[in-house]
Amino acid sequence: MSIVLRHNEQLELNRVEYSNSVTLAELTKLVEFQAANPTWLTFDALAIVTPGADFATIDKSALDKLYASYAELFSSLHFLILRRSAWICLSPAAEEHVRYWIGDRDTRETVSSDLRRFDTFPEAGDWLVLNQSAAAALENGTGFREIFSFHSPPARGFAR
Repeated sequence: MSIVLRHNEQLELNRVEYSNSVTLAELTKLVEFQAANPTWLTFDALAIVTPGADFATIDKSALDKLYASYAELFSSLHFLILRRSAWICLSPAAEEHVRYWIGDRDTRETVSSDLRRFDTFPEAGDWLVLNQSAAAALENGTGFREIFSFHSPPARGFAR
């Protein structure tokens, strides 16, 4: 699977994992799911780009359009506090796209979120204000149940 969204009810935290070669179709399906289920947008989140993952087929202008979709979704939600979104990128092949996504955007105003990139799970856990045992769940996934998953079907060769 290329995208999996999980939620930990006790921690009130989402965990989104990106693996393999993530496509624009997969990212679009995640936006569509969140548009249909906006409650999942209200939680703090940890995004993990797993080792070997990449976004190589996704043009940066497509990321801008996805970001605009999120800005539109968030504009209809009302937050009492700023939402936190921690990113950990464990794949050098995906680093450029992750840095672009986080970039110089005014995420506080447009998506009611503070986005930050971290090198380690403990750093992300500290920033998400989790105690040591809760922070350990970030890495091992304990207590997170799957809410959404999507992966593109494998590419097929031409019939001869």
